[in-house]
Amino acid sequence: MPSPPSAHERPALPRDDAGTPPAGTTVPLESPFQGPGTRVTVVLPEQRVRRVVIALPVEKGDGSKYGDSLAELGRLPAHLREGTVFATPTFSQSPWLVNHATRADCRQEDHLVRVVVPTVLAMLSPQARPPVHLLGFSKGGFAALNLLTRHPGLFTVASVWDASLLSDRPPHPQLVEVAGSTARLAEYDVRQNLRRYAAALCGARRIALGGIGTLGADWAAGQRLLETLGIPHTAYQDAPADHRWDTAWLAPAVRHLLALESELLPDTSVREE
Repeated sequence: MPSPPSAHERPALPRDDAGTPPAGTTVPLESPFQGPGTRVTVVLPEQRVRRVVIALPVEKGDGSKYGDSLAELGRLPAHLREGTVFATPTFSQSPWLVNHATRADCRQEDHLVRVVVPTVLAMLSPQARPPVHLLGFSKGGFAALNLLTRHPGLFTVASVWDASLLSDRPPHPQLVEVAGSTARLAEYDVRQNLRRYAAALCGARRIALGGIGTLGADWAAGQRLLETLGIPHTAYQDAPADHRWDTAWLAPAVRHLLALESELLPDTSVREE
């Protein structure tokens, strides 16, 4: 695992809201769970660190068909960025965040949990214990909800918009490819995981389900499922936007993320031992 950059190398998000894409520290990753060339870009705040937000990608590698997550995050109002470490990882294959049934170099969940998150946390003060949140749309929303159910002790809040829940259609071919088997697909069925792990999520609101963009049926099905399971959540539809990285949905998604965090962790100043 690479050494974290020194303090003077740590960039900060811009103070103004002019939309200049923030410069981040890009850390190459040597991961046994992905092919060569993956990395994570981390942008640290000027203020004391209060939280880490992992922005989950929707394209493999450097794909930008659906926009630039860091550029859009940099356009958020300053109060929505204050104290937040933003991290954007890359993946060798389409990032559904599943572990392939047989391929050692296509274990996306392990890559995020065992390589990306430790690398980001290693860049912070050793005394810092900030909550780690998940943010995503489309397949990134699918991944965020799966990760929250499967790792409720590692991730605190999942804020998703226009999430792909595959409510009314067969699995996407990309998902089939990165899963590698029918059994592995079943293991990462996000609806089934919400059912399997509902007990771990029933104590407090940890999910913000935003919409509606392209996947309106998924949003409606997701809301119904969460209500049926008794999983506390926030559901909202006040963020119409194109199905891509866009501050039009990021601003309310981050605002709801911060609201859920404040309910769970009233003192979100950095935790110290």
